[in-house]
Amino acid sequence: MKNNEATIFVFIASIIIGVLVSLNINFGKKTDRIFLDAKQYQDAYNSKVKLQADISDLRNQYNHYSDKLQKYHALSRNSDEVLKEVREEIVNNTCELGYGDVHGPGIKISISDASTEDALDVDDYNESKIIHNTDMAWIINDLRAAGAEAIEVNGQRVTDRSEVYCDATFLSINRVKIPAPFYISAIGNKEALSTYMDDPSNYLKSLLTPMRDMLVIIEPLDDIVIKANEGEPKASYMTNIKK
Repeated sequence: MKNNEATIFVFIASIIIGVLVSLNINFGKKTDRIFLDAKQYQDAYNSKVKLQADISDLRNQYNHYSDKLQKYHALSRNSDEVLKEVREEIVNNTCELGYGDVHGPGIKISISDASTEDALDVDDYNESKIIHNTDMAWIINDLRAAGAEAIEVNGQRVTDRSEVYCDATFLSINRVKIPAPFYISAIGNKEALSTYMDDPSNYLKSLLTPMRDMLVIIEPLDDIVIKANEGEPKASYMTNIKK
């Protein structure tokens, strides 16, 4: 009798354990696999790289501002030192925005329009043999991507408010008409800037193709002086939103 009771107890316990185990197993759930084509994979990879770069930049900014905050706390007892630090910060920000004279190593790019001798007709020359505003915009963007900290075109400092327009045979930057040839100065790591701009995959090289046939010279320099943009930025319509 006792053996039967033990057998029945083990049987019932086995059923209960089996039910509990089965409840924790999801037989209906399947793992869906997503297959990407080459373009989708490249887009996803580029997005991942961009996110990683953004995270790295945010970490660097956090460390920079954290160090600055600690420095302010350390100097809080000395008002003269705090005032000196604030003034230096204002000067640095003014230079970065383009409203202060700066100098440093970098590169100088000289671009001359192509000769008229090889043009098939006037229209062909006008369209392909001269620098357009789109060309200059691409070059400026490539310089920024290469790490340029300050850019100047024929004496005009390029800021976040600078425009690049075609104006007949001229380019207009900061509402100033600029004729060819164009001399672009950029301050930054001269080796990195020179290598980046000279790479066949970048826009500057397209100006050397037979269709464009322009004269392009890249010259690394140890010291370049870039003047400030004339005038200070003024906000006529936008106002700060107080939190």
